[in-house]
Amino acid sequence: MEIKSKFLCSKGVALAFAMLLGGSPGVLLYANDSVEESLMVVQTGRTIKGLVTDANGEPLIGCNVVVIGSNAGVITDIDGRFTLNIPADAKQIKVSYIGYVDQIINLHDRSDFKVVLKEDNNALDEVVVVGYGTQKKATLTGAVEQIGSQVLESRAITNVGAALQGATPGLVVTRSSSRPGNEGLNFQIRGLTSVNGGSPLIIVDGVPVLNSESFQNLNSDDIENISVLKDGSASIYGAKAANGVILVTTKKGKGKTTVDYGFNMRFTTNGIMAFSPSMQEYASMWLEANKEMPEHDWWGWGEENLKKMAQGIEGIYESTVADWGTMFVGNANRLDELFARRYSYQHNLSVAGSTDKSDYRISLAYADNQANLATAYDGQKQLNLRLNYGIKLTDWFKLETSASMIKTNTETPTHGIDRTLYGNDAPFFPAKNPYGQWYANFGNVGDRNAAAATTDGGRDEREKLTTRVDFKALVDIWKGITFEGTASFQNEEYRRERYSLPVQCYNWFGEQTAKLVYETTQTLSTPQDVLNFKDSHQPGYLVQANNARYQYYSGLLKYKRTFAEVHNIDAMFGINAEKWVTKKVVTAREKFEDAGIYDLNLATGTQGNGGGKTHNGTYSYIARLNYNYAEKYMVELMGRRDGNSKFAPGYRFKSFGSVSLGWAFSEEQFVEFLKPVLSFGKLRLSYGSSGNDVGLGDYDYVSTVSLGTAGFGTIPANQVSSGFGGLISYDRTWEKVSQKNFGIDLNFFDNRLKATFDYFIKDNTGMLVNVTYPGVLGGKAPKTNSGHLNVKGWEFTIGWRDQIKDFSYYANFNIGDTKSLLKEMEGADSYGAGWNAAVNGYPLNSYFLYRTDGYFKNQAEVDRYYALYGEGKEDLTGVGAGSASRLRPGDTKRLDLNGDYKISGAGNENSDLQYLGDSNPHFVFGFTLGGSWKGIDVNAMFQGVGKQYVIRNDWMAYPFQTRTANQNPTYLGKTWTESNPNAEFPRLTTYANLARWNYQNNDFMMQNNRYIRLKTLIVGYTLPQIWTRKVKLEKVRVYFSGNDLWEATSIRDGFDPEMGAASNNSGYPFARTWSFGLNITL
Repeated sequence: MEIKSKFLCSKGVALAFAMLLGGSPGVLLYANDSVEESLMVVQTGRTIKGLVTDANGEPLIGCNVVVIGSNAGVITDIDGRFTLNIPADAKQIKVSYIGYVDQIINLHDRSDFKVVLKEDNNALDEVVVVGYGTQKKATLTGAVEQIGSQVLESRAITNVGAALQGATPGLVVTRSSSRPGNEGLNFQIRGLTSVNGGSPLIIVDGVPVLNSESFQNLNSDDIENISVLKDGSASIYGAKAANGVILVTTKKGKGKTTVDYGFNMRFTTNGIMAFSPSMQEYASMWLEANKEMPEHDWWGWGEENLKKMAQGIEGIYESTVADWGTMFVGNANRLDELFARRYSYQHNLSVAGSTDKSDYRISLAYADNQANLATAYDGQKQLNLRLNYGIKLTDWFKLETSASMIKTNTETPTHGIDRTLYGNDAPFFPAKNPYGQWYANFGNVGDRNAAAATTDGGRDEREKLTTRVDFKALVDIWKGITFEGTASFQNEEYRRERYSLPVQCYNWFGEQTAKLVYETTQTLSTPQDVLNFKDSHQPGYLVQANNARYQYYSGLLKYKRTFAEVHNIDAMFGINAEKWVTKKVVTAREKFEDAGIYDLNLATGTQGNGGGKTHNGTYSYIARLNYNYAEKYMVELMGRRDGNSKFAPGYRFKSFGSVSLGWAFSEEQFVEFLKPVLSFGKLRLSYGSSGNDVGLGDYDYVSTVSLGTAGFGTIPANQVSSGFGGLISYDRTWEKVSQKNFGIDLNFFDNRLKATFDYFIKDNTGMLVNVTYPGVLGGKAPKTNSGHLNVKGWEFTIGWRDQIKDFSYYANFNIGDTKSLLKEMEGADSYGAGWNAAVNGYPLNSYFLYRTDGYFKNQAEVDRYYALYGEGKEDLTGVGAGSASRLRPGDTKRLDLNGDYKISGAGNENSDLQYLGDSNPHFVFGFTLGGSWKGIDVNAMFQGVGKQYVIRNDWMAYPFQTRTANQNPTYLGKTWTESNPNAEFPRLTTYANLARWNYQNNDFMMQNNRYIRLKTLIVGYTLPQIWTRKVKLEKVRVYFSGNDLWEATSIRDGFDPEMGAASNNSGYPFARTWSFGLNITL
């Protein structure tokens, strides 16, 4: 007798019961959804069994296995296995799973099956996170890119922001260093928006973060996906969205309880360091620079000494400068002494799962990331804790709670390795003398030993604790009407302790030197310039404490229904309020009797203190309406009205909004003939306006009066006086940035090939700019909304994904470009030689340079040049015919472009300067290639820039910018000599004015900073479950991951392409990271 149990339920409950009871005899499930077939396990015919996995061999839980032509079926268990009794006349079975392509299998006489399902490339049903909700990708009308968690997995870095380099078009991530905690990351979406700067609004789980660091320091293992809103779709965030929006969604628990543990050990090696000279190279440059000079300049070296150094002869040298005295000179490359391999590690642990009533995920991560400095600890320790919990209290009410903590401890030497240390430290002097003492550079000088400064010159310790608690209530009211209420509380405590010590050095013979190694900039200072001590010879101690608190409240009423199966409506209305409060206190003192004990009360020298408190609040109304007809014709309307306490009462509110349209033309009858090739096609059009409040103070509408003294009277004397802080403006408001966007999405060949193209125009027509008033005003004038900046650009992505039996592979490429044009800005009509931030009629960050015509071939050419342009005529002053720095054969020949017989650098119509480009990155691209086969997975991501012009600045910008500086050896063999008249660069000279003429702001010094870099390489192997199950483990994966392992660049002067124009920080090379990791799932 056959007994059957019967259940009537929804398709979701049917799946849950099937997963629990899959394979159990006599269970019949009826799902009350006509789309899904009922599944029945029958006890007739013969029995078959099998295993269902993905391409990596991972079992797929809950797959439908049904007999075609019958309602018999079953669902795979937690091991991906199934057992099914089939009718005697059954011919085929169908295996299906969400996100994978259905597979039909001929039975024949087989009874055991291994089924490998192929991922479904049709992502039209994919849900994309957008502002205040989600949308199906098929009906999305805005320019929104979603980055999956796979981009962040197994990376050899912990900074989430750095991991996004090259991940998606339109999002440009730049950095100034690879030092943990000091990367100097900058984010731009679709280029610059204002001369006042600005960065994207970053939102985690629907709530803005306190600052960019709160996003960068997230545990990447906690992130489910990241969406980037680039066009009018960002308008839903109103006054803060002019620079785009980054939306981060964190992971929640799903399915049965799992425990995941990950460990990563990594080490760093030095990257590009070609700018650092050897002793021979340094001396050779000095010898070459003096060849053609009538008056030789050997500084304190002497010609014979330099000749010996150029031959690599180490030993005792006598200087021609009395202060230097007798010294030992050796081949001491400072970078080799300062940097070495350093190790870092990271642990991740998470527990996640769900039931029919609740879901939960708790994670813990700890990382110790070290930079490659060998002389002292330089790095960041980071602890992350997160809990996401949701519980369905009733059928119509669900409560979600999230709590997180991020604690970072960043420790660095007080003294940086900038131009004051490395840049001025010639490669002759070992770090220590034979007695183990810090060896003084330049004999008895002793103020520039970078190894001594970083080891014993003090420490800078920064501790930051960020906590956040979110509460969200979800109420299902009635027939598609829902309510969502959110409250978030964030707090950040920041503490900094910094002490600075002068370091005593010794000559080669163990005698103390006259000078100490000290920081030649301010000994104690803060980013806010609260303190600015300049007595750098004294030990100093600084303590700083900051606190930032942020509260967020929102209430959203949503409505979502489908009528007549084709009319889809999704509407939302809501309000939200925010409040910020910041406090800071900083104090410092100098001169400690005991340099080993640091307490403010023990100092006897200069003292200072400062601080401040600010608060700010906003209140907003939000509305959105989405409609689509049969997912073919789409329209979206969004509006927002923001109020901000930064403005005077009565002027605090401003409205923003957008409209976007979409047309899925691939669903039209007239393109039916393209179906074998074209899987999907959609056109998008949008217009929206957003705001930018960068450059606005919290209290700019308040007029202030300050008391002081001023000298006046019949007999001038200091008198008590008062003055106002500046004019105020009531009608000044946010910058308003409008954006037009046209886009097209195309999928081909069963969605295996996908491409997207967008063209956009941004206009900032109310940009805040300074206004020039006569000096008699006696105060500072307020900025006005009178500037105009235009930005145009485009983005393109193309990707291919496919699977051939057990082998799946993918390739994706993205590229984008923007170009700005400053149309109106008061006081921006003139320009100077070199880089200019803002000039009307040109892109932001433009270069205006001298055009040149090679080098003077002989003295006759030099004489004719002087005869034409004459001594004392503007820029020829420093290289006049009668000076020691007079021009000679091999020097640069600058052109007189306007024919006025002057070589002029005046930034007007009489100038000989010419616009030659800008320093903004162009054609920023990313390329990803990967695949997997039987547990082996490989992923490589390349990132780069197609065009970015750079003119190097500061002390190592060109040879002998100052003779006291270190020299860049990449110029050797490339400069003009009598035997090399067609050289790439003019002749070398130690004369500063002549070196400046030859190199600075000349057209040939502009470099195209294009590069391609292997940003990430990951090779992993997942052990077969037949092995891991024996030791009670669900999954074990081992992998290698590398970061910045290789690059090709057109930079000629030996610097890293990501360093930008600066040479001051040249002492810190970018690092390559090599890591090995392990992932275990219980």
